[in-house]
Amino acid sequence: MGEKGEHAGHRQRMIKRLKTQDVSEYEKLEILLYNALPRVNTCDLAHRLLSKFGSIKEVLSSSIEELKSV
Repeated sequence: MGEKGEHAGHRQRMIKRLKTQDVSEYEKLEILLYNALPRVNTCDLAHRLLSKFGSIKEVLSSSIEELKSV
């Protein structure tokens, strides 16, 4: 099942941006989530996680139960 429409190739473009220019905190987290959640839109989840925990460091140091609450 491939991506369709405006989202086609989004992950590849994001990874390329990571290598060539500054990306926001949520975009960095979105990229980290790609491997954990294949074929899932990680953008909204990255925003929700950062909203709750405040930083990537806090997201990564949170318990499974805390992460499940998001």
